[in-house]
Amino acid sequence: MGAVIINTSLNAGQKILRKSQSSSEVDGLVTLVETYVIRRQDAASLEPDRNTSHSSFSTATTKYKRMLVETTRVEPLDGDLAELIVTYVGLDYASGLPPAYITVVGQPGVGVFGADASVLVKYINQDSLFDTLKGSTLNLAIGGSNLVLPTKRLMPATINGTAMPPNPRQREYRRNQVAQLVNSGLSQYIPSGVLAGFGPSIEWLYAGYVQTGISFARRGSFNQVEEQFTEYFKGTDGFYTSDGIVDIRLVQGFATGKNYTF
Repeated sequence: MGAVIINTSLNAGQKILRKSQSSSEVDGLVTLVETYVIRRQDAASLEPDRNTSHSSFSTATTKYKRMLVETTRVEPLDGDLAELIVTYVGLDYASGLPPAYITVVGQPGVGVFGADASVLVKYINQDSLFDTLKGSTLNLAIGGSNLVLPTKRLMPATINGTAMPPNPRQREYRRNQVAQLVNSGLSQYIPSGVLAGFGPSIEWLYAGYVQTGISFARRGSFNQVEEQFTEYFKGTDGFYTSDGIVDIRLVQGFATGKNYTF
């Protein structure tokens, strides 16, 4: 049974902090719950707006500038009193971000050169919505020129200081020798008609782990992010089995093309 406050006289607009509880999630985000006793008639004026800072509202001795109000609740008590329950989210230290939390989710068929599993990362950041959702670019050195291709977000080497798993093999782009010759600039020395209409017939692109899923929610002044990264392989039809799975034997045996790293 909760404690009953008897003969407590509160001035108008006054709030008394009764208890404070905090908890942390695996990504490091902290939830702080403070319970105040107030006069019931003051609830409307005392209840803080969402995203009000802890440092400006709380009466606790320690103030947290990076914690903001997320939810509030008012519960009547005996007499003319009520409890004002305020939940804050954020970080209870002044600077920096907590390390990312990494797990692996088994998914049959998604592995190319590594295990049949996707890497799942939970972390928080303060990036803008655009920066959280934007993709990446691949830089391919082909025929003496640099080709920049837009792509999905590649898995970074680190997230919030936490080292991410390395790609099972080097990111690379391969193609057949005829395609290399056409794109190298040497085709001008080949009699007309010889290579006409002869495009790259065997090629593949391996980008390592790329983002295949993302979900996030704005919590206070932070984004709570969950990202999934899976190996990406794209090749011509000859590299796949009849059920659409990459034929590793054929890929590993394809050694006629020059290796372009990016």
